[in-house]
Amino acid sequence: MKALFALVLFIVACRAPASDVASLLAADRAFCADSRARGVDGWVAAFDEHGSQVADDFSPITGHAAIRERMRAFFAEPGTTLVWEPDDARLSEAKNLGTTTGRWRASKREPDGSVREVASGRYFDVWRKLPDGTWKLLYDVGEADPQR
Repeated sequence: MKALFALVLFIVACRAPASDVASLLAADRAFCADSRARGVDGWVAAFDEHGSQVADDFSPITGHAAIRERMRAFFAEPGTTLVWEPDDARLSEAKNLGTTTGRWRASKREPDGSVREVASGRYFDVWRKLPDGTWKLLYDVGEADPQR
């Protein structure tokens, strides 16, 4: 955990040219679009084979099979939508690791056709750039806004 914290601090301290940051922001936005279009398959496709997402109790869920199992029910629920938008991206000096942060929102379409927001919050993702230039998620964590 200390190593991950040190890595995050290192990445956050680095800035990169706008075009490099733009490619990472585009990968994050494509992750959202693909998840909306293909559901759990789109969600899982964004992750590195050794990538992890964080459960509600902050324990890691690692690997495609475990991530798929965790998210299957969410994406199978009719009328449920998860959207997010990055508001910042940072790259390591070598430009092969990056982070994105932003806001997410989950909503549910009711039987009467209305849409109700069920949760919202912030997320933090760590990405790895592959040799072919594509980005894959290494680590995804989100936290819901406090209930008001």
